[in-house]
Amino acid sequence: MSNDIVKASEVNVDELYRVGKMLAISGYFDAKGNSDTAIAQICTKILAGREMGYQPFASVQGIHIIQGRPAVSANLMAAAVKAHPMYDYRVRMMTDKECSIEFFQRNGDKWESLGVSTFNESDARKAGTKNMDKFARNMLFARAMSNGVRWFTPDCFSGNVVYVPEELGATVDGDG
Repeated sequence: MSNDIVKASEVNVDELYRVGKMLAISGYFDAKGNSDTAIAQICTKILAGREMGYQPFASVQGIHIIQGRPAVSANLMAAAVKAHPMYDYRVRMMTDKECSIEFFQRNGDKWESLGVSTFNESDARKAGTKNMDKFARNMLFARAMSNGVRWFTPDCFSGNVVYVPEELGATVDGDG
């Protein structure tokens, strides 16, 4: 890995604004309408996602800004691990009581285990995880994934600390 400083590519603010406005006006997302605030919220999600390697639609759908911090859906986290050339994961157990995900790193032609991230019913109670009665497997997977990404594959997000929305206090459903 090089220590060279890499300049971020320029942001075309006019294009960003046009895309943000179109997505806000669509009414399909949390920030609805043509207000400056709605457009700015959509654009902020697009910018955050851009830094993590996501296209605008995926960013608006899967990234939430909560108290100034990006909260990324477990699905986007999982996709980032799968897309990274050096990492992979396997779900080793997923029940309504526990989820265990093993993370791997490529070493030449072989995959080596980096470790297992487990999140269980007891962890969920301690963390105050909501919706366990409705979407236990989804909630446990999300927390096992977010912990595993922070512990084992943080460079998937260029060093940005990422959380699933409910870790930052958001109310979530089975889709995150």
